[in-house]
Amino acid sequence: MPHIKKWWFSVICIPFCWVLADQYWMALKWEISFAWLYDYPFFLTPFFFLIDNFLLIVHEAGHTFFGFLGSRFIGILGGTLFEILLPFLIFVYGWWNYSRIAAQMGLLLTSFAWIESSAYAADAVSRRLPLIGNLPKSAHDFFNLFSMKGVLDDHMFYAWSMYWIGLIVMMLFLSYPLWERIQYDSVEIKMDL
Repeated sequence: MPHIKKWWFSVICIPFCWVLADQYWMALKWEISFAWLYDYPFFLTPFFFLIDNFLLIVHEAGHTFFGFLGSRFIGILGGTLFEILLPFLIFVYGWWNYSRIAAQMGLLLTSFAWIESSAYAADAVSRRLPLIGNLPKSAHDFFNLFSMKGVLDDHMFYAWSMYWIGLIVMMLFLSYPLWERIQYDSVEIKMDL
């Protein structure tokens, strides 16, 4: 029973993680439209819908929050930065408070944010991904970021790097019960004087 209690969340998320990794692998390797036109298995559709929309709201809020810093580059980067930072802070909160589910959910969201952002980075040259509010192609975050830094030709290197970081975080999420902090209710000390 203790193993079931410890591993249940990791086990039920395996299909989600597999589909996510497969979807974005195909998007980066062959066709970017897999990033948004992929047919999810029916039972996973609500899960992806909730996470996609949550991270979209966080991404757009990041542009606003980091936009207050006054730098156009930081304002554009702020969307992706906040999309990755907020889930990581959820993980830190869960880890600090010995909450396995909160910590794992933070890692899952962080992984999703990295992997999803990798497709956005891979689309920097072709700019085929639909932007929120039907914004023009010139508003593509990674096209602007890579153009400002002069690394637009290397966009796939950055996209694959983000994808692999996301997969590593996903492995940490799935294996979290192995390395979580243990909370002790009490400590018994024997002292013979």
